[in-house]
Amino acid sequence: MNIQNQVYKLIQTRIKRICHDTWTKAPKNKKGRLKGPLTYPNEIDELVRLSSEVLDMDPQNAEAVASAITNGSMQNAYLSAQ
Repeated sequence: MNIQNQVYKLIQTRIKRICHDTWTKAPKNKKGRLKGPLTYPNEIDELVRLSSEVLDMDPQNAEAVASAITNGSMQNAYLSAQ
């Protein structure tokens, strides 16, 4: 599997985790239904944009995106939002 596919999978996993955390933290009624509309953080928009772009990137840029997600600014934003 090439690096672009690995980074794409990493991004999709991060999106699923953020969506799950948002759903879990959202206020619900006794039946488990949401009390209001569910809003996702702005980071989701950036990750969706990156996931569509990463498959067309060259391997060096894809590696840079992967390091930003796992060690860089995106990881810091993800951890501070929790």
